[in-house]
Formats: sequence, structure tokens, C-alpha cells
Amino acid sequence: MARFVCFGEILLRLASAPEQLLLQDNRLEASFCGAEANVGIALAGFGHDCAMASVLPDNALGAAATAELRRHGMDVSALTTARGRMGLYFLSPGAMARASRVTYDRQGSAFALCESGQFDWPTLLQRADVLFVSGITPALGTGPDKALSDAIMTARDAGVKVAFDSNFRPALWQGREAEAAARLRELAGLSDVVFAGRRAIGLMLGRTFNHPDGDTAFAEATEAMFDAAQNIRHIAATRRSIISSDHHQLTALLAARDGVSRSRTVDLHQIVDRVGTGDAFAAGIVHGLSQGLPGKEIVEFARACSQWAHSIKGDFLCASLADIGSLMVGGGDVSR
Repeated sequence: MARFVCFGEILLRLASAPEQLLLQDNRLEASFCGAEANVGIALAGFGHDCAMASVLPDNALGAAATAELRRHGMDVSALTTARGRMGLYFLSPGAMARASRVTYDRQGSAFALCESGQFDWPTLLQRADVLFVSGITPALGTGPDKALSDAIMTARDAGVKVAFDSNFRPALWQGREAEAAARLRELAGLSDVVFAGRRAIGLMLGRTFNHPDGDTAFAEATEAMFDAAQNIRHIAATRRSIISSDHHQLTALLAARDGVSRSRTVDLHQIVDRVGTGDAFAAGIVHGLSQGLPGKEIVEFARACSQWAHSIKGDFLCASLADIGSLMVGGGDVSR
């Protein structure tokens, strides 16, 4: 198994019941999350050695978040604390034709106020095989952005592979869209594995890829991205058809420089929780790549990871390799 280091903000998620709007009855369900932490917890569940690097508030919320990551098998020795607040996001789950809605409250969080000097990257990345990061971090402030750059450059100098999820969040880049495109393209160009669909690639390259066939559009977009960034070895994404909030069709795609692997398309009925399923997919991809699996096996495994994540509450993928393997061969019946 591999050694992963994940870097990003850990959040407190506050969600209303699926059948209600936010604060319709003044009750919210709390859980911890964060794109990079979601990936790390999934990988730890698969048996990998996973460390989380972040800054948490020096209070009870920060302590609870640390305990939650530790409970899921993550190495929390790279977590630090500082003055500041916990980053929050509020979720109003969708139902029928009503879409889910996320409201961020992250300004001034302990992580958003961090400085690059808080992280000893040569030490944190010792023995690491992969650094996992995302495009959310540079949107949060100059301190996190500089820390991200330092982490990536240290990783590249040390021969540690970089996996980068573009994760463009318009609400976090509001009024800075041109800056976002340039920064995400720069970070993707420094990475070995990039998570980006045709729209995200279009944003980074200032182009559109609108072929009516989704697989062809993805192939054209990834070919352009490979041409623009010589470091990238793989680009992964999901293709999602949305029938309603709780009925989607999902396909996993993985492009290498010699072609694209595509999973079978699955129908996802009665979705329990949509948020975090992209992170489960990302964990499946980097797991498969770390194990040297063929592309077709990787996309089927990653698709099953995302499929499993749609069936449980919260952002974390709580599953073992055996769980995902069982889903891939059928699932649905009672296991006794």
C-alpha cells in the first residue's frame, strides 16, 4: 500500500433534512468533511497510510475534527492548531427536481489565515508516494495558496507524485474567475494526475469542448490538456446525467496519453447523499493508479467507490476494499 499526504481545509458541515429547506425547522445535522480529507479517509479505509496536513482552530471543534479523522484511520500528526474559527458549509439537500444547495462560511477560518511557514514540507513529505491537493485551497487566501505551492514544489523535488483535483467552486472565486482559470491551469501543469472534466479543462484552457457525444468531448478536452501540460500523465472525471435530484446516471472516465478508459454506466436511484461522491471517485482513481491496475479496472473500481458514496449520509466514503468489491459484483442483498 502507498503513503499519501493530503493537504486542505477541514470543514464542519451543517445539513438540513433532505425533505426540508435550510433552517426550515431550525434543526441541522453536523458532520466533518473537506475535499482532501474525504479522499484521505477513503484511502485509509482501503488500507493505505494516509496523513492529513491542515490547520484547525484551537478549540473544541478543532479537537473533535482531529478525533474524527483519527477514528477513520488517518495519521493526524501533521495537523496543527491556531487562533481562528472553523470553516463551515451549510447544505440543503435536493429532492425531485429541486437541486441541492451549498452555502459556504469560510472567511477568517484558521486554515484560511494560515501561512506557508507553518508547514515543514520536507519532513511532512518524507516517505510519501503521493501528495493529494485541490483547487479549493488557492481560492481561500494568499497564505493557503502559498503553502500549496510550497507543498507541490517540495513534492516534485522529492519525486513524490502530485494528484490535483481542480474542484472549481464559483462561489469561492466570485469576481476572480480569470484568476481562477490561470491558477488552476498552473497547478494542473505541475501535477501527475488531474481530476477535471471537459468544462473544467475548458475553463483552464479558455476553450469549449461541446461535442454532442460526451466521451468524444472528454477525449478532445484531455488531448488538449495533455498538449498544454507535459507533466500530466492521467486525467480523470465522471460523466453524470441528472434525471432528478435522487436519480442520476454515472460513468467514470480515465485518460492516459495513449487513450481513454471508460466504465460501464450505472443508474443511481434513490440517492441518499450526493456531496462528497466526487472525492470518493478520486480516491478510487489514485488507489488504482498506486496499485498499477489496468485503466479499465481502475475506472470500474472508482465508479463503484462513487456509487457506494451516494448510498450513505455525509461526505466520507466509509468502505473497505471488500465492500467496494462486493458492490462491483452485484450487491443489494443482505450479507449474513
